[in-house]
Amino acid sequence: MKHRSTDSRHSLSRSASSRPSRTRGRRTVLRGLIFALAIVGVLSSFPSLTGASGGTAQAATTTATSAAGSKGILLSQAELMALPTSGPGWDAIMARIKSPYGGSYVLGTRDESNKDVLANALAGARLNNAAYKAFARDKIAHMMAAPRNTGDVLGTLRHLQTYIISADIIDLASFDPALNGKFRTWLANEIRANYSGGGGGGSVISVHDKKPNNFGTHAGATRIAAALYLGDANELKAARDVWYGWATGDPAYTPQTRTWTGTSWQCSSSNPRGINATGCSRNGVSLDGVIPEDQERCGEFSQTPCTTNYIQGATDGMTLSFWMLARQGENPWAWGDRAALRQMNWKYASGQAPYSGFRWQIPVIEKAYGIDLAGNAPTATSTNFGFADWWAK
Repeated sequence: MKHRSTDSRHSLSRSASSRPSRTRGRRTVLRGLIFALAIVGVLSSFPSLTGASGGTAQAATTTATSAAGSKGILLSQAELMALPTSGPGWDAIMARIKSPYGGSYVLGTRDESNKDVLANALAGARLNNAAYKAFARDKIAHMMAAPRNTGDVLGTLRHLQTYIISADIIDLASFDPALNGKFRTWLANEIRANYSGGGGGGSVISVHDKKPNNFGTHAGATRIAAALYLGDANELKAARDVWYGWATGDPAYTPQTRTWTGTSWQCSSSNPRGINATGCSRNGVSLDGVIPEDQERCGEFSQTPCTTNYIQGATDGMTLSFWMLARQGENPWAWGDRAALRQMNWKYASGQAPYSGFRWQIPVIEKAYGIDLAGNAPTATSTNFGFADWWAK
């Protein structure tokens, strides 16, 4: 994989970010337009919502045959077909198909089976291979029918986003229209289903609103993927706003139900945020780019930061969410003074660069900012996603 040799710390131009306009009158007009279009069944185009970085967030459309329109949730058909069928990234996908992890293929579990589904979806769509597509389709059907473990919401949050995106990749609407109809109905209910346990339980939506840690970031990725698949413009906007508040610390976009568990690594205890602000430091220690809600899982603030995998899990959800939002016309990579880049810089500087499966995030950040980072691994797959060395072009 070739990258531009641009230094991530000082040579990128900064994207200007302005606070989005949110007037009550505009919301009223927008809701009225959505309702009117829905009545006649032609919600195929839609006024854009002003983005935080001066760009626009295109509202998802409701169609019977396409989850996220021609753009796709992860990739468009044209983009996918332009990707190579050789090289380390592709070899990693095919190796996973030939030697699947196996497991339950159900929600509320913490195995690696969801990446089997993703690998088959990617290869099935790229090669137009019916057998690979059928593997993904059958596992989606199995996942829907199987009892889920309602005591582990995090297991579901990690897996469900993968299944949704895989359904979009294989174009389930065309491959199996009947199952797609059932999946859409099931999905609309599933993201609102309450779990009894796992970090306090809750639903996909409520966990994203409430938790700013890795639970919430995985919930956010699942919520965005579902909103795009279902063409739910209101849910997409709600998810986008929560992410904007998380990245910037803007209290106007922080849900009232949000709960911060501690402030030891926060730059400001009175204005907590998902990623610390530019230039923040304490006792000579840089906190610029720290993910405080997850960093403190290994201990209170110290001169030498403790090491924790929780900050990697948090950015599993963030990385996929920002990729999806960027495809809808937003510029989340600019939010919070390029918070997604700053958190990665801090990890490398503090000896906590992504390792093992978390390294799938590296090609995505490289693509977003036009940089080179050490440690990329074509085979990398984490709890929620992977194989980005192939698709993040």
